Amino acid sequence: MLLSIIAVAFTLSRYALLIQHLLSIKYNWLFELCMVTGMLFFQYPFIYKRTWKTKLDYYFYMLLVSLMGGILLWPVIIVNHFDPCTDLINIVYFFAVVWVMFWQHKKIVQQLLLPVFISYTWVLYRLIILIFIV
Repeated sequence: MLLSIIAVAFTLSRYALLIQHLLSIKYNWLFELCMVTGMLFFQYPFIYKRTWKTKLDYYFYMLLVSLMGGILLWPVIIVNHFDPCTDLINIVYFFAVVWVMFWQHKKIVQQLLLPVFISYTWVLYRLIILIFIV
């Protein structure tokens, strides 16, 4: 789990460099590390009544989905290294990855027999953070 958190934080900090001029804060891996960790705490009230195994499974799969999203961002990071893309392409690609992550998250939540609204709280958390960084 720790490796996933660190990999996601590093990847998103690298991606943020592509659009840093659009962000209102200096975005780095430590900030993203706090965001990923904060997401775990933010989700806890929605699963706290579940068994310990269900909580661990949920966190494991949530971090796995985040890691998958990070891996999906690497092609655009690599392409931008050799031939910078426009902001529009970078942002559309990012939201396409978020869309894939959302549907994966929703699928896993259903498999774990958790309420579907948990997928929306995941998005809510990121939107709250987005308000502060844009």
